[in-house]
Amino acid sequence: MMLFSVLYLLLAFSVTNGYLEDSWAMFSSERPAGPKCVDIPSNLTICNGIEYTQMRLPNILEHETVSEAIHASKDWESLLRLNCHPDTQRFLCSLFAPVCLMQMDRLILPCKSLCMAVKQGCENRMANYGFPWPEMLSCDKFEDDDMCIKPMQEAKPPAGSTTTCTACSQVATYENLVDQFCRSNLVLKGKVIRDSPNQIRVRNGRSLKKGERRRGISDVEIRLSAESDGGCPCNLPAKGQNEKLLVMASRQSDGKYLANLVLPWQKEKNFKRAIHQFQRLNCQSLGREIRESASRRPHYYEMRRHNTGRYQMF
Repeated sequence: MMLFSVLYLLLAFSVTNGYLEDSWAMFSSERPAGPKCVDIPSNLTICNGIEYTQMRLPNILEHETVSEAIHASKDWESLLRLNCHPDTQRFLCSLFAPVCLMQMDRLILPCKSLCMAVKQGCENRMANYGFPWPEMLSCDKFEDDDMCIKPMQEAKPPAGSTTTCTACSQVATYENLVDQFCRSNLVLKGKVIRDSPNQIRVRNGRSLKKGERRRGISDVEIRLSAESDGGCPCNLPAKGQNEKLLVMASRQSDGKYLANLVLPWQKEKNFKRAIHQFQRLNCQSLGREIRESASRRPHYYEMRRHNTGRYQMF
């Protein structure tokens, strides 16, 4: 009878212990999770406005929860707002919030061509501020096949295309404005007229460069494209309108100016913030300030692989 009681207690303990282990595995964040579709939340801001509404978890970076994906994506918001390539959002969202098709038994990866296009557009501008292109985004990890996420923008527009001038398709985010300011020799607020398909003229301009504030510049010619024999569309105010524009340009080896940014003057909060910052901005330390701001986040760019092959940020 005593032996039966002992065996019963051991069996009961084994069953209870097994139940506890299964329950812990159910709630543990380290449990292996099967793929599932979830709605893309509004606070995953790098993917706001993307052309699909559901993402797959775990994602390509092996984040198992939406919270993980949101937290890890925060360091990439500035890259998106830098506007260094038109497909930056498409590429980042293919990693953090891959499109979910449950009939597919595998993740839909970005094409290697998409990765390379974004890398070529953004790598140098990231390097200017001390951010290397991270190994986790190595384009060698991707391939071009029929099922990958392809770039929306062609590397070179076809002959005869009417692609908008790069300078005229810039976005008015704070990051892009201060970056373009530091890359430009000439920063003006003034009226703009178009002299030819490839050239504009700033009239009654006012310099916004440090030490030159309010210095009047009556007449300056600026090319819209480096191609001397071609033009590109740029939505400029019609003749007779008094609309002011923000124009930034770099001096070329021939002494002429090439436009980096042409935007209507705005009253939007981030636009005004950037304009006010121009007089205090130290372009030599801008990269350091960005890095220090990012480094205060606990997972800043420190990544390693576990023995499971997963990336971890901490």
